[in-house]
Amino acid sequence: MKLLYLTFLLIAAAFTVSAQQTGQISGKLTTPAGANSSVSKEDVRIRLFRAADRAAYSETTADANGQFAFNAIPAGSYLISVECSSCVRAERNTAISVSANATTEITIELPIASINETVTVAADTAQPLENVSKTVNVIGGQEMRDRADYTLIESLRTIPGFRVQQLGGFGRTASIRARGLRNQDTAVLIDGVRFRDPSSISGDATPFLSDLTLTSVSRVEVLRGSGSSLYGTNAIGGVVSFETPSARSGTHGQVSGNFGGMGFGRFRGTLSHGTADGKYGIGGGISRTAFTKGIDGDDNADNTNFQMRTDLHPTKTTTISAAFFFSNAKVRLNVGPDTAGTMPATNSIIIDADPLVNFTPDQDDPDAFQRSRFFSGHANVSQQIGEKVVLSGYYHVVDTRRRNDDGVLGPGYQSASTSVFDGRIDTVNAKLTWVANGSNTVSGGYEFERERFGNEGLTPAGTSDFFTRAAQSSDTIFLQGLSQPLGGRLQLAGGVRYQRYRLGQPSFSLTGSPYQGVQLNSPAGAFTLDGAISYFFPTGTKLRAHVGNGYRVPSLYERFGTFYSTWPSPSFVALGDPSLKPERSIAFDLGVDQTAFRDRLRLSATYFWTRLTDIIGYGNVVPDIGTTPRPFGGYENQKGGRSSGFEGSVAAKPTRTTDLFASYTFTDSRNRTSPVAGSGVLRAFGIPKHQFTLVATQNFGRFWVNFDLLATSDYLAPIFSNATFGTYVYRFRGNRKGDLTAGYTFKLNGEDSMKLRLYGTIENVFDNEYYENGFRTASRTGRLGVTFGF
Repeated sequence: MKLLYLTFLLIAAAFTVSAQQTGQISGKLTTPAGANSSVSKEDVRIRLFRAADRAAYSETTADANGQFAFNAIPAGSYLISVECSSCVRAERNTAISVSANATTEITIELPIASINETVTVAADTAQPLENVSKTVNVIGGQEMRDRADYTLIESLRTIPGFRVQQLGGFGRTASIRARGLRNQDTAVLIDGVRFRDPSSISGDATPFLSDLTLTSVSRVEVLRGSGSSLYGTNAIGGVVSFETPSARSGTHGQVSGNFGGMGFGRFRGTLSHGTADGKYGIGGGISRTAFTKGIDGDDNADNTNFQMRTDLHPTKTTTISAAFFFSNAKVRLNVGPDTAGTMPATNSIIIDADPLVNFTPDQDDPDAFQRSRFFSGHANVSQQIGEKVVLSGYYHVVDTRRRNDDGVLGPGYQSASTSVFDGRIDTVNAKLTWVANGSNTVSGGYEFERERFGNEGLTPAGTSDFFTRAAQSSDTIFLQGLSQPLGGRLQLAGGVRYQRYRLGQPSFSLTGSPYQGVQLNSPAGAFTLDGAISYFFPTGTKLRAHVGNGYRVPSLYERFGTFYSTWPSPSFVALGDPSLKPERSIAFDLGVDQTAFRDRLRLSATYFWTRLTDIIGYGNVVPDIGTTPRPFGGYENQKGGRSSGFEGSVAAKPTRTTDLFASYTFTDSRNRTSPVAGSGVLRAFGIPKHQFTLVATQNFGRFWVNFDLLATSDYLAPIFSNATFGTYVYRFRGNRKGDLTAGYTFKLNGEDSMKLRLYGTIENVFDNEYYENGFRTASRTGRLGVTFGF
């Protein structure tokens, strides 16, 4: 019902547009004198921003002759940004004024082989990438198409400093570990708004990362480094922002189908319409992805995504937008890896992993399934007040549900049970932005957030059924500043954020349950600071530095977590601590970027260092919570470890039709205490010290070939033994995975308005045998696809 209601609101918004005094922008894209005049303009994306707050207003594309227009634009001041895969730099963020009942003309030169983007994730406002004082990457829509990616996880695997894992194939547990940190230390945004699961153990987005398919996405922006002062909880190591496209003028759409090995099949369709005057646009997409066989022939999984977005400009000073993302997935689960053979006398010995000799990979569990769904929807309103002040706000809701069903079949002893996890987060945010002049912007605001968590357990007999409920809310104030003196060559950015919490009384299905006699005082709040500086030299050199502290809000499970026991009598056993303090970190990075050969070459080098000053960990011996005992241990505040390293990358465009990107990351990540008791191993699990990535794309007219490679050194991971009931540390060989994609684009009507793309991908082209933490990965496999666009 909620989904239908929001869909109705998005469509009904079309009828609220009112008349106003408007003008027009008429533009032309050109190439430099002497350059190859055949530079394709069909993928050029022209974006229009309001100068007052740099908020995106509209976007369009050029025709084959480079002509473009924005019609019926409210009178005022704007910025124009141009982006494309082959020619970008141009007049970046060109200022332009629109007068009522007049046409403003502009010509933008597109130097060949430039490398440039406009990003929002670094400062919560649009900035040219070359001016950003933090470490940022952008994955554009063209790159995702060239690689034939269909999940967010796939697209992120070549980002420097990012360790991306998926245990067991599509639909199964996925994780993003930025700069050697933990899964929960990377925040995920959908259209600039936090997305996370309040019912997960760490309250992060990890349970749903594998469900984020590329249904309707224009780009993915990545911030490496602390982002908590901008985006709040979980942004300790980085931020991933999933951006959906605004509708362009006219009616546009795509229909695509794919099939391949392991029973792979995928359908995707998108449709959008924007009015010629730019006042209204609406678009959406739906996709269905399924594997009927999976890696071992019985790993079936399926996923359905549905997205919708609308943008409305009822007056020259008002912008309204709304969007939602719905996902519904089902996956068959396997039993995790186990030890094999004779184990060492002590777990302090690191074992070199040898499949079926000293460990057994994941095995089929024929009656274990997970069903998961989420709904993420938000509505934004922005109102310009005068020439320099903008008031904006949004409401956001996230609703999640995960259901795990398991029967008696499968390896080892298993009992039939069902676990259900429900979560909901409601967020209201209001912000005031003041643009003091063309180079100084200050914004501040307030945010209220309420989250709820529920856990229900069911058994066939019904004698061990239970439920728990918990809730917390928070108030946040924040202040951000951005200054660009010296003609924009010097960039100064800073932010401060304070969040405090209030706890609700938990409820349980039994009387005399935990925490009932505990006084729930307001726990400690979180205070964060962030600062960044960069300077751009005329020689194309940029020096930058970023320092900040991050935080993570204790999840409701960490505060009120329990497990249900029927022995010696039915009861809840407490694990959580309502008074937990937030996790805290301090981090900095220093970097240099160099452009050369008219931006055909960009070199980047960054040193990073992060210390987790306070974390939430599991202790075997912990104090009671008032009169509530915790006999089996529980969550407590602990001191964390640190991670440091180096990130280097090269982006090159040696010819108009060739794109190259390569990166190398060295990471030294260590815990303060070993996660496996008795092993003495401090090195962080799952993190290779060395990682290399390569993405190469070559165009031959309408034909293209793409190759991307991920290669890592060995890494450590724990495996629990069901024979000895101990945990052992294994050394796994690093990944060597290369994917090859090729395709051809047909122009059906002789122009760019109707296209047919045929393409194919060979995954793991070297047929590398590799185990991800002991889970099997796919051998060499292929898939074919066709996309029709209009």
